[in-house]
Amino acid sequence: MKTIAVDARFFGPSHTGLGRYTQALISGLYQLKPQYQIYLLSSPQVVRYLKTTFPRFNSISVKAKHYSLAEQIEIPRVLNQIKPDLVHFLHFNAPIFYSQPFLVTIHDLIKHHSQGLATTTQWPFIYPFKRAGYYLAINHAIKRSKLILTPSQAVKKDIQQFYSVRPSKIMVIPEAADSVFFKPVAQKIKELIPPQPYLIFTGNAYPHKNIIQLIKAVQLYRQKYNSQLQLVIVTAKDAFYQRLRNKVRQLNALDCIKIKGYSSDQQIQNFYHYSVAFITPSLFEGFGLPGLEAMASQTLVLSSNRTSLPEVYGQHALYFDPDNLEAIVRTIHRAMIIKNRTQRLQSAQKYARTFSWEKTAQQTLKAYENCLCL
Repeated sequence: MKTIAVDARFFGPSHTGLGRYTQALISGLYQLKPQYQIYLLSSPQVVRYLKTTFPRFNSISVKAKHYSLAEQIEIPRVLNQIKPDLVHFLHFNAPIFYSQPFLVTIHDLIKHHSQGLATTTQWPFIYPFKRAGYYLAINHAIKRSKLILTPSQAVKKDIQQFYSVRPSKIMVIPEAADSVFFKPVAQKIKELIPPQPYLIFTGNAYPHKNIIQLIKAVQLYRQKYNSQLQLVIVTAKDAFYQRLRNKVRQLNALDCIKIKGYSSDQQIQNFYHYSVAFITPSLFEGFGLPGLEAMASQTLVLSSNRTSLPEVYGQHALYFDPDNLEAIVRTIHRAMIIKNRTQRLQSAQKYARTFSWEKTAQQTLKAYENCLCL
């Protein structure tokens, strides 16, 4: 029996999109009952859960944190003990000292586009070293891997623009909204949902998410249309969260901006469903999973027209130029007065169902077979 190891250190909601991908992919693979011996490498805090939830898989504890020097030593050491036929690194940080067969998921090349001290939490003198480490790791992952998985054609094209990679080496495998977002929506959680009409944004507060532009657009919309419209931002409580809060104060936007920290899937579904629309003004996205979650939860999607977002959302979103403040305001107004809302929501939810983690897992297994020449 062939042996496959999966780097599952991002498992869980604390790692936001990467955590969602890791958890959903492993769950999907487990349900497919693959004819491989699967090893999961994860943190000591998560291993017990993995052993209980996925007893047919072999879960191994590793202490090395992602992006650390320790992972360059411990991960190859553990893998050399297991001696897998193939390793799947679920992010670009494949250890540069590991030379055995592996495939890698590259979710995006945002760090190639989004640069500068505003994009990091490191001290200024550390940032150049961190950036050099990023390029070293991702260059190794792209050049030495047997196969590269990406969630969209946009990421595949981006990789080909920066690297000399044959098209057949890159396999596009879309992600999906979790099944929880398709379930009947609970009654409005009054202590959670604003009484005024509101837009919802979910995701990290990194600079490329362009949230400041969105805040300015909401302020302009309120002024132009004498509206009480609110913007709810659900984001991780990290350094970028604190920077965002400070910027909201500087913009005198406390009356219309509500920032929430970690929320459960059920709470996020509630936020989506009772909103005027989900809105993303992002400048770069590898996939754009929150928009599919919003469609599944039956709300409108207002989206930037950049990178992968039109590819993923298709005809089921209202698009705008994220650099054009007036364009964002016009799109918000379209959402506020749209007439065929129910029909649009039903059509978008049906479209969101065409994506599934079962399909993602099936295609990932096919990628394993390709790498193993089965």
